[in-house]
Amino acid sequence: MKLLPRCCILLLIGLLILGIFQLRAEIVINELYYDHPGTDTGYEWIELYNNGSENVQLEGAQIQAAGSVWAVRDTLPAFVLRPGRYLLIGESNVPNAQLTASLRFENGDTGTDGVRYVSPDGTYTDTVLYCSPNTHALSGDSGTIGSSFAPDVPAGASLARAFEGVDSNDSALDFVPESIPTPGLPNRLRCDYALLHPALSYEDGYAEISVWIKNKSTFSPVSYAAFSIKQDGSVLYDAEIAPIPALDSLQVQAGFACSASPLLLGLELIDDPVVTNNNLCITPTGVTTQSIYISEFLANPESGNQEWVEVYRSVGTSVSNPAPIDYTIKDSVGGIIRFTLPATAGYYAICQNPATLLARYPACPVEAVISATSWTNLNNDGDCLVLHSGDTVLDSLAYIEDEIIRGVSRERYQDNEGNSHWRNSYSSSGGTPGQVNSAVPQLELPDPGSISISGSPCKASAGESISIAYNLQASANRISCKVFDLRGSKIRTLADNSLCTNSGILYWDGRTQDGTFAARGLYFVLWEAQPSSGGKILRKQLSAVIRD
Repeated sequence: MKLLPRCCILLLIGLLILGIFQLRAEIVINELYYDHPGTDTGYEWIELYNNGSENVQLEGAQIQAAGSVWAVRDTLPAFVLRPGRYLLIGESNVPNAQLTASLRFENGDTGTDGVRYVSPDGTYTDTVLYCSPNTHALSGDSGTIGSSFAPDVPAGASLARAFEGVDSNDSALDFVPESIPTPGLPNRLRCDYALLHPALSYEDGYAEISVWIKNKSTFSPVSYAAFSIKQDGSVLYDAEIAPIPALDSLQVQAGFACSASPLLLGLELIDDPVVTNNNLCITPTGVTTQSIYISEFLANPESGNQEWVEVYRSVGTSVSNPAPIDYTIKDSVGGIIRFTLPATAGYYAICQNPATLLARYPACPVEAVISATSWTNLNNDGDCLVLHSGDTVLDSLAYIEDEIIRGVSRERYQDNEGNSHWRNSYSSSGGTPGQVNSAVPQLELPDPGSISISGSPCKASAGESISIAYNLQASANRISCKVFDLRGSKIRTLADNSLCTNSGILYWDGRTQDGTFAARGLYFVLWEAQPSSGGKILRKQLSAVIRD
């Protein structure tokens, strides 16, 4: 047998991967009704939607449902679904159903159930998994065991896609409860607004603030939004915000007299499906002179890890306060982390399970780990954390969804003028709990406008990692970085539209999204970067090898 040259093999693999990346779903489950008040039989339905640009022939496609295993509920007859149109498949008592079938969907209640659409050729699925726990290990569209679920809705409600036709393959993100189902009709407009890029100057009791309101949806809402700034429960500023066009932004600027305590920024919009990015907490910027402050935190741990917050106490504090002191960290909705620090100075990692943290970060000193007496989950979509001693505010910070990367902490650092800022950790471990924060690595950056990869082949099981270094033209950018296997399946997301500076390094520790080590072999890293102000997208495909 004549073997192809190595260059030809790599070319064929590249073409295969490129073809896989270009596949795009067209038929999605847009709404699902599985739990009718009283008897379900005769009333269940599923609504499909064509989010593509071409007609799709559905003959031979299947509707499957799962409780313990996936089973076919209906095989569709010849039916052409046009772009932007709906197909309502219902049982015998569903009015206006275009196709009738016995669907027999499961009701959730005690564990994960699912419904999926399978294309006629069997190469594409769209799946919604609802309720938890996933006792029977049902798989999602990626082929891996599902770990993110839509809520189990009450009888008489449906599960509706939050953004018409938009599919992220994450049931928890894609579907929301709908108390007024809309079979065969468009879902309610759920326009996602977000507060971004706050800036505050403060001097002599007067604050000047600016913040951007971003419409993250592909359509504009029909109603006004309400924006407010509060301090200590009092409203300092409020305004009505006219509908913002799709994917556009509006800057709000205000000035007012206030104290130096944290300011709470809030935004209210009817039917906004992601309210966690509608609130921010900000404080005046400047030199960090506090004797105790939040130094680092991990909001989105990878599988097998846990959230934690690191607090730094200076020498001056240990001298003036010889006895242990109780502290609290409160979030924007009143959740509380309670803990007690010893009298000595240093970095302290606050968490729920010290043994798990020490196993994940072996360089962390044992004496630096503090078990919290109560915990509130850190919000991946953005939050405000305020450090208290009794009623006294010692420190505060705010972060947004775009700054959070799975498995990577946010750490405080100071610029050359002593001003305090936040960035993602440069540590190859993803964070440095109980230790001095990471330093900018001396790894040589690529040429401006370039991306480079190093550390391959990588023996991940021995603690080695792969570095993806970037040096971009714009000062602020949004980057995405994802790892795929040779079949084109995504196995790890290192960054997802994350806000970053012009240069830096991402690390892949050789693990998949569920925390297990990737098998030995060749992998592809798909990189995308765009200036945060818009413009040309830089796309690169890099390769990496995991070895035994």
